[in-house]
Amino acid sequence: MDVQGSAKTIIATMNRIDRATKKALRDRERKDRATARRSTAPELAAKYDALFEALTRAHCVPYARLDWNEIAGAGLVEPAARANALEQKARRALANYQPGIIDGLFGLGQDRRRALAEKVLQAAKKDAEIYAQAKRNAEIHNLDVGLAAGVLALDPAAIEQALKAHIPAAELAPLIEGLGFHMPAPGRIVVYLDALELDAIPEEAVEIGDNGRSVYIPLAREIRAEMHLANVCAATLRIAVEVMTVVPVDVIDVVTRCFLPTARGDVEQQPVVHVKVPHQALKAMDLRRLEPVSTITALGGRIDWEVERGFAPIRIDDLKLTAPKPSQESQIAAA
Repeated sequence: MDVQGSAKTIIATMNRIDRATKKALRDRERKDRATARRSTAPELAAKYDALFEALTRAHCVPYARLDWNEIAGAGLVEPAARANALEQKARRALANYQPGIIDGLFGLGQDRRRALAEKVLQAAKKDAEIYAQAKRNAEIHNLDVGLAAGVLALDPAAIEQALKAHIPAAELAPLIEGLGFHMPAPGRIVVYLDALELDAIPEEAVEIGDNGRSVYIPLAREIRAEMHLANVCAATLRIAVEVMTVVPVDVIDVVTRCFLPTARGDVEQQPVVHVKVPHQALKAMDLRRLEPVSTITALGGRIDWEVERGFAPIRIDDLKLTAPKPSQESQIAAA
């Protein structure tokens, strides 16, 4: 799509080399699993369950919109000075430790002191994390104060900075391959999401067997295709929530793209989902209780998917996702 050339990037789209590297890594992991599959530790089943939830239930988050009018009226803040409260408490416990009768009798004093010293290090690390988060929160708050007027005016540059600050890129990185937005007309936001391809969907499930060990169960292609459908729809809804949380518009268009096989034998990125997501609809829904595919359908989303073949490209050239060209009369008048 030509429009993507003018889209503002929020999460950089993978290039051909990145995608090939990621695919090679998945292939190597599959080979490693085939070799080590008899090491059936029970925690592997829990790990698979977490992966399944991440892939198909990414949309299960609450929706609470930022109040940019309130932010605009807020003043700048400074993070509180680092207090080291947890470390000080742990150091007091170490300094006040006196071996009791049992500790003295069994020679446990050194072990107790070693454990208390380890707690001092852990407390110092926790204090650092608390301060870093407080500093980050203050930085985002101050950035928001500076951006509020621009975001309320729907200035693309301000929206870009706000989205980069608030969208959890690290959390979403395993679930999507790129994210950007375009404003084809004043007040209209078109979000472009690059979703995972079918190759990223697991080929096996892991369950707990009768002996308490993990059991690998091959997944039929149809089941993987259904998981891929759920993944793409869940990612679409999640991105809609993240963007609508930040951008104060009534509705956004989300166009989700995916690499699909072509008749040439290679793959090509194609649009596979388009859905308009209104603020009022998100406000009325509890996505944590909803299934992603039926939710996209209920919103009037456009999808071409069949279990035997998976996704097919959809037509979006009638959606007016680009800005209209100025009329000849207006060009003459401008000249």
